[in-house]
Amino acid sequence: MKNKIKATIFLFVLAAGLALSACSNLRWGADAGVDVRFGPNGPKLDPHVGVDLYSGGRF
Repeated sequence: MKNKIKATIFLFVLAAGLALSACSNLRWGADAGVDVRFGPNGPKLDPHVGVDLYSGGRF
């Protein structure tokens, strides 16, 4: 029973997010990469992955 409630809430939030993003011209964007920082002990690589919401135009 609790799993059905959680699944229903998840689907409702997902549908609301898609509806609101369509209405307000928002779009989902994902990015991934590596940042290189140089310090006294040599270069350090920091991987990053992100998901963002962008509003406005496509460009």
